[in-house]
Amino acid sequence: MEPEKTIHQTSPSQIVNLKFFLVCGLLAAGIIVLSFVLNNPVLLVFLLVPFAYAWWKWMLVKSMKLTLTDQRLIVSQGVFNKVTNETELYRVRDTSIEEPFFYRMFSVGNIVVYSTDEAEGKLLFTAFRKPHWIKDQIRNYAEICRKNRRWGNDNVLIHEHQL
Repeated sequence: MEPEKTIHQTSPSQIVNLKFFLVCGLLAAGIIVLSFVLNNPVLLVFLLVPFAYAWWKWMLVKSMKLTLTDQRLIVSQGVFNKVTNETELYRVRDTSIEEPFFYRMFSVGNIVVYSTDEAEGKLLFTAFRKPHWIKDQIRNYAEICRKNRRWGNDNVLIHEHQL
């Protein structure tokens, strides 16, 4: 068996966190204004809450990795506890792209992968850059993997025999 070659590795765009970042920014501004209005600098300690929440949301997105190899689609996510899901490319049956208007403004999109994998039949990758290119790479390498699985290394059709 040939060694596996990494085609592309990426993380989602932080645009998925935009609403959380905006809410945290507004909350931080409110805390600052309230601190000045009440003339109580101790209230500034509460700034830790929105900043910690924004940092956590950023880390959740940053820790998700999508790795496409010439044989598998590997999704790893989690900050403290990692979960990795692998889907063999020969199991990929269909792919599609979803591009909500807001995401299109930032050149990102959602990639949907349908597979015959029993664990994950539908994989949704939200807010990735170059979604069309990634989808095309998944499709192309899935087709190559299916052909390699049908035809052995010596181009002889492999049949499963029942005894």
